[in-house]
Amino acid sequence: MSKFLKRGLPVLVIVALLVVALLPSNNAKPAKAQDPVTIRIFVGVGTGYLPEQQAAQVALADEWNAAHEDIKIEFEFHDNETARDELLTQVSGGDVPAIVGPAGVRTVFEVSDLWADITSYIERDGDQLNLDDFDATSFGLYQLGDRQIAIPLGVYPSFIYVNETLFADAEVELPPTEYGAWTYEDLRATAMAVTQDANGVYNGEEGFDPAAIEVYGYYPFWTNFRASTIGFSPDDAGVLIGEDGTVTATFNQDAFRQAVKFFHDGIFVDHFIPNADAEGAIGEGVTNPFTSNRIAMGRSHTWLFGGIKSAMDDGNFTADWNVYPVPAAPNGKITAAVHADTFAIMDGFENKDAAWEVLKWLTAPEQALALCQVYGCMPARLSVRSEWESYWLEAFPFLNLDVVYGALEYLDAPNHEGFMPNYARAWDALEAFWQVVRSDPAVDTDAGLDALNAEVQGIFDEAAAAE
Repeated sequence: MSKFLKRGLPVLVIVALLVVALLPSNNAKPAKAQDPVTIRIFVGVGTGYLPEQQAAQVALADEWNAAHEDIKIEFEFHDNETARDELLTQVSGGDVPAIVGPAGVRTVFEVSDLWADITSYIERDGDQLNLDDFDATSFGLYQLGDRQIAIPLGVYPSFIYVNETLFADAEVELPPTEYGAWTYEDLRATAMAVTQDANGVYNGEEGFDPAAIEVYGYYPFWTNFRASTIGFSPDDAGVLIGEDGTVTATFNQDAFRQAVKFFHDGIFVDHFIPNADAEGAIGEGVTNPFTSNRIAMGRSHTWLFGGIKSAMDDGNFTADWNVYPVPAAPNGKITAAVHADTFAIMDGFENKDAAWEVLKWLTAPEQALALCQVYGCMPARLSVRSEWESYWLEAFPFLNLDVVYGALEYLDAPNHEGFMPNYARAWDALEAFWQVVRSDPAVDTDAGLDALNAEVQGIFDEAAAAE
């Protein structure tokens, strides 16, 4: 019995009061429909920001928005050169985007404290996600300790791009098509043979002018210190984590010494790799350096496919080309660096449930395939890789997919963009040294690596002391 009846309030009075309460008031306003949640997706810290990439992403947003009233998607595009700083400015100002992407491994580790842990979401919706459909190795790229901060979208294996027309002009045999069949010493000899000066004289021939090189034998496109040197298969990616959690810099181990000497000699002694200034000149006015017709071989990832396709569609690149395996390092190991992209939820965004629904949709098979066609990545979902193959084989019927898939067997682990304490400062120190290696013919590379390693160790130690 209610307390009202205990106090003797007549039942009829109670009923009357309830009726009055339920009658519509002349002053009552109709309930306002709740505004939809806007999931703003910040694009630019990786790929996806180029004008030719934007329309497809906007079309995906339109598709979602037409089917959902409660959650809306909005892609926000930023230039890659300024995107990181603009993202940090938004976050510090309280204007936190819901999702950032496509974000690579470097972005994840450089600002590792910004991402939400989605482990519980994945555990809850594992059946819906069909986790068995994902390439298992790709999940590990986005683990931060015991936190899982992303569902993989796509990976970008790497290999050697070869301009077969330049090889034919030089009458040089093409590289082998099997992994393990050649070494970096073989690459050096081949690259020298196809390097040509502005007068048509090849490297090694009498009268070759190293100050006026027109075609370079080798150039790893748009790369950095860790990415360029990882092919020499160091024991780790320059960062050794002890069982007690201590971090030791190992950038002066033998593999890094061999790699840096290979590049420095390739530029200033053997004259088959462009120096820092020449790199800029080669890239002027082309979609990427490979389409300049000035590079005979270059290591890069599947994300280069899109720029090559654009150049071929426009008639600006007509050379025969294909992909070939990366060489074996002096220690006999093979390492094919991998990049990866995905979307991650920002920890500072309040409505993570809504962001999670969008994240699931973006990484579902149909959307993942569409985005990978835009970004050039190989889908992490196994179920749509055949469609990915068909797309690129239509563009490049000659493409050697055995080489593309073969690279996945030799991925760098730890990844060359992986964890470093005080990431941004350590990265800057590595890149400053790499600039010297590519511009100073007199640098002592061994002494330089020792000094670099000591500097980076100091940066790591500062980070540990601040914890």
